[in-house]
Amino acid sequence: MTFRKSLTLLVVVLLSFSLLLSACSTKVATTNVSPDATKATVESANPATPAANLANASDLQSKVKPVSFSWYANYDWFTPEKYGDQPDSKWVIDNLKVNLNPISSGGAAATKLNSMIVGNELPDVLVLDRGKDVERLQQAGKLVALDPYLAKYPEFVKLIGEKTLNLLRSPDGKLYQIPNWYINGPNGNGNAAYIVEKKIYKALGSPKLETWDDLESYLKLVKSKYTDVVPFDAGEIRDGAELQALGMFYSGSTTNVSAGFVAPTSGNAFGVPKDNKLTSVYTDPDFQATALFTSKLYREGLISKDILTENRDQIKEKLTKGKIAVWAAYDAVVEGLGREANNQLKAIDPEDGYMAIWPIHKEGVDKNKVYPSGYNTLGWNVNVISTNAKDPEAIFTYMTWATSPEGQRILFFGPQGLFYDKVEDGVPIPNDAYIKRDQKKYDDMKIGFFNFSGNTAYIDGTKAKREKLLPAEAQDWTTLAQANIAFKTSMNVTEFSNLDPVPNSEEGIIMQRLKDQYKQTTAKIIFAKSDDEVKALLTQADQEAKKLGYDKVLQYKTNVWQANLKKMGN
Repeated sequence: MTFRKSLTLLVVVLLSFSLLLSACSTKVATTNVSPDATKATVESANPATPAANLANASDLQSKVKPVSFSWYANYDWFTPEKYGDQPDSKWVIDNLKVNLNPISSGGAAATKLNSMIVGNELPDVLVLDRGKDVERLQQAGKLVALDPYLAKYPEFVKLIGEKTLNLLRSPDGKLYQIPNWYINGPNGNGNAAYIVEKKIYKALGSPKLETWDDLESYLKLVKSKYTDVVPFDAGEIRDGAELQALGMFYSGSTTNVSAGFVAPTSGNAFGVPKDNKLTSVYTDPDFQATALFTSKLYREGLISKDILTENRDQIKEKLTKGKIAVWAAYDAVVEGLGREANNQLKAIDPEDGYMAIWPIHKEGVDKNKVYPSGYNTLGWNVNVISTNAKDPEAIFTYMTWATSPEGQRILFFGPQGLFYDKVEDGVPIPNDAYIKRDQKKYDDMKIGFFNFSGNTAYIDGTKAKREKLLPAEAQDWTTLAQANIAFKTSMNVTEFSNLDPVPNSEEGIIMQRLKDQYKQTTAKIIFAKSDDEVKALLTQADQEAKKLGYDKVLQYKTNVWQANLKKMGN
């Protein structure tokens, strides 16, 4: 599961390092590889050989203990595929003797998690956002502490980094979390972007599309010429309250800000940094300007009328049919969204598709200091092992291998012998099957779907190196969008990690009330009939938030933020 974030999706969400595997050397001859053909190739190229018996198995691979475990991703939008249907997951089953049994949230993650906790039916492994849910499970004694394994498997600490692991420790000083899409390296990452439908954009004269004013003018043009197209849409509501349209626009309202400053959802600050303190979102002039702009676009019929209710699948359907002229999201350029929409449209018409553009920003704002993506060395979300697991150490050995260069190569690029036959300096060298691949069929294989131990430093660096080896027509849309746009417009927000109060604490209870209030307020802002009504709503929201205890939450978050800075040596 190449989570991001996006983050976009991001992500998208991001990944790890490089070793060599011996699995096979059979080269795929076909150029348009179908999923069925791919499965047959993987089966023939990867016999079910125990990892420890492979002639050139890496040390980490030989340490993986056979295990079968249940696995649950705590997200409304995530629907798991069948494990073993993907070339990489089948390789894991055959060669490592590791099997995974996915559990679906059924589109109601919070309810599902609560029922599993109450019924003492937690899966062996859970993928969660850092913060409240992790600490709730930890305080209830439901999670396995990983500290006993750190000395036994020192590769884990080396791969992720001791500083990152220390920031992930719970208040009791123990480590329960394995990060996903973390960064142990010098470069950032991100998947947030604005993408534009190419055929529509070209037909309308390819006008300048840089500022808020440019965007509004272009959306009006789309509305007048394409009555069956949504001029502007954004990613789905996150965590029941976070409106991605607001976050994306806010990132361009001024310089050096993150969407996370104004979102009350898990992992975000919900406070604007000023003079070493986190201050109210509702009194921030840049958030006020963002609210006015967003409401104005909606009043003019330029934003999807379903912006508050549509889910990920509904958005994806519109994208893949080219029915959104401009789309903005935290995970816009990840494999399952922007890239898939681009590739499906391009398969029908080579001149069609989507292109990522430099982030839209308010007039007068320095475009080189606009950051719709925020990256964290801790990564996106985390894996935790529940006390229901019969063999937590075996699960830990698999995750350690999975986040290594070797594991990431197989889980992200597929098994050797499928789309690459050799590895040089950690880079899988593309073979003819990859260069001449049918992009849609390649996407349908869902290689990397269950990559939930992503190591960003390895994957992003390796993808960039691999693209340089390919002809232009074979280069990957996501990789190019990330390298040219998303990564360059990503802000390091590591210092704002772990700001979520424990849910049953006084601050945690207040935070839930503030989240509910924010959800209601942003909906009212979208539907406001005038700028004056928006301003009145913001004033009212600020007053209500203070009565709910917002100042106490801001002080709590400020204290954690300042403590993080000290831990980081800042």
